[in-house]
Amino acid sequence: MKKLISLIIFILLSSCKTYTKFNSNELSQSDTIYYLDLSNRNLKTQPDLSKFTIIELNISKNRIAAFDENKLPKGIQKLNFSSNRISKKVIFNNVRNLELVNFSNNKIESFYYTDGIVKNLNLSNNKLVSMQMPLYDDVRADTLNVANNKQLKTSEINNIGFPRFYKNLINYSISTKN
Repeated sequence: MKKLISLIIFILLSSCKTYTKFNSNELSQSDTIYYLDLSNRNLKTQPDLSKFTIIELNISKNRIAAFDENKLPKGIQKLNFSSNRISKKVIFNNVRNLELVNFSNNKIESFYYTDGIVKNLNLSNNKLVSMQMPLYDDVRADTLNVANNKQLKTSEINNIGFPRFYKNLINYSISTKN
């Protein structure tokens, strides 16, 4: 009986895949990968993971200069792109319901999330000037962190519906000049 239980547990655990080393040949397009860690790999470009189903992707602490939503995996819920070299714009056009998105410590000037919800969004320590996100009357997200974006004005935060949309705002350096 113990052997049978051990075998069942082994089978269940083997279907939940976690990858810490990146080798695209190991990834199966038919599997759901629950966590893929591509941090600290000295990546200069964002890998195309669009054919894979990955729930959580950590691609932090690399040298990636541009973000391309079309290269994101299917099913993504948690995305960590912190501490890269992303500048200019980050644009999400596809409907997504992301739980956690972290773009902190980049050089992003504009963030556009045109449809869907980011429950916890960290855009701290960037060069944000503009943001655009949808407003929902019946849905609220948890946390928006825009700390240390010296050029982001209060009017930009009001445009995304804080405090009606986000429950918590982490913001230490928004200019009050309109």
